[in-house]
Amino acid sequence: MQPREQLFPSGTQSWLYGQGLVSPRMDRAEQVRQILASRDLTLYRVSQRSAEIFGRSSRFYVPHNLYHDVADPALIPHIHQMLALSHITNYRLYDWLAVFGFDLGHISQLQLMIPRRRTTVLDSSVHDIHAWIPWFADRPNKGPAPLIAPVGQLLASAAPRRATELLALGKRRFLYYKVGEADVYAFPRLTPGSVVRVDERRSGELLSEGKNNSEPRLFLVEHGFGYTCSQLLMLEKDRIILHSPARPCAQLELRLGTEARILGVVDAEIRPIRESHNGRMLHRSAAQPKPRPLDIQTSLKDLLKSARLRVGLSFREASGMSRWIASTLSDQLYFAAPSTLSDYETLSAPPRHIQKIITLCVLYCIDFQGFLRSCGFPLDQDGHGPIPDELVPRLVPNWNHRLNAPNAQEDLPERGGFLDSLMNQWEEVPLFLRQSFNELTGLKNFSPSDVFWVGGDEAPIHPLLINATFVVVNRRVKNPAQSKTACEPPLCLLLKRDGSYLCGCCALQQGNLVVNAYTGGRLATQQFRKGIDAEVIGQVTTILRRLL
Repeated sequence: MQPREQLFPSGTQSWLYGQGLVSPRMDRAEQVRQILASRDLTLYRVSQRSAEIFGRSSRFYVPHNLYHDVADPALIPHIHQMLALSHITNYRLYDWLAVFGFDLGHISQLQLMIPRRRTTVLDSSVHDIHAWIPWFADRPNKGPAPLIAPVGQLLASAAPRRATELLALGKRRFLYYKVGEADVYAFPRLTPGSVVRVDERRSGELLSEGKNNSEPRLFLVEHGFGYTCSQLLMLEKDRIILHSPARPCAQLELRLGTEARILGVVDAEIRPIRESHNGRMLHRSAAQPKPRPLDIQTSLKDLLKSARLRVGLSFREASGMSRWIASTLSDQLYFAAPSTLSDYETLSAPPRHIQKIITLCVLYCIDFQGFLRSCGFPLDQDGHGPIPDELVPRLVPNWNHRLNAPNAQEDLPERGGFLDSLMNQWEEVPLFLRQSFNELTGLKNFSPSDVFWVGGDEAPIHPLLINATFVVVNRRVKNPAQSKTACEPPLCLLLKRDGSYLCGCCALQQGNLVVNAYTGGRLATQQFRKGIDAEVIGQVTTILRRLL
């Protein structure tokens, strides 16, 4: 089975230990004892308080023998007791979960790793808002940024920042979705596996315009069968058509309010550059589903059934995925049999094991807080303070000046600098993706050295690079395809003899590197002598670009 550490980019853990960023593990019972002592509490007093507040027969009751139980990994407190501990100590529920070995960041990470037929929502919550995040600062460069350059030429490592500080820099919050393999309305502008950002503030644009706009925007639409990214045609005030220029026969008419909701406009994409799935997509889209009413979720069992149907999974398929989750996280409690999954949709009580809750959130693309709300838990009584870094498995930086002055304004983006302009352009840092770089880039050992700035190239030689900001390059693949291959040559990054870079589809022809232009582009096809006029830095695996 795959160890838990392999969920993170390879080499990350060793680097963290080398930088002194990881707190040493302590005995869990002693850890709990010290956490309670930091609030001048004993376990006996916590047990008394839980009985006074919730009742001794309640599932929220914390037993007085908790220290003995937590010594056995199989006897981890269930979610009700975690909430009671959070309420009584006024420490955040996320921190208590982390104390017992649960990292809610795994939810979005595993959601990204699972292939999906349908477009699904990602849990973009930053659960540990007090986590330390590696951060950057502008290099003292003079003059404008180059058209294309390694990101290390523009940014340097700086002292880590708390997640809450970086979240405060954001100007707005966005929704994030993963494009499914059968979302035919999204293609060809998007591709299967793309992570798209949705601006929900623009959900009413189509209605406010009163007529169809010629601008080819993609809207995120929720309907009875899930989500889809599509261009829209407005028929009447309450009727729309899902429209795909590449598939005119796949149009689907929906009534707003009862059969569909417009959730926002797709404004950005993290696009993987991999093998095309077009043949399989078109086959799956042959039969269009009939419109059906949107589900109304009033309870946990309604939420689970609705979410499972939205992602298009049978109980057997979902159970098979849960087996993979259990293997990946090295804990069989994450596995759920088909009969167990079926029972959850008929019972009103949530699973006792937190592992099962995390599995359901991963399988059905439910955010953790939303799951707890559907259970009727008193989340307003959740604690608000962070457990001290030395008492929770949080990555603690070894920079004393940051620990002594956590509110210092050093290393803020220089006003008008490169980093500041990036923050203004993108408006939000998607911190929930910080543990998923390997999955997003397709690289086993992702490094910031694999990232290249392409945002200065206003006349790119490839259409996917229009409005692109960064590309990720696999620097271990330096041999472009032969020109006689039938498919389009791979997208590569080249370093030219004058020190500038060029990014485009590159093929090898009689010892020359041929970079093909695209129809309608400003640049013509270019040719270089390999190793003399230019060399291949690597093959592009991922593009970060704006769509509007």
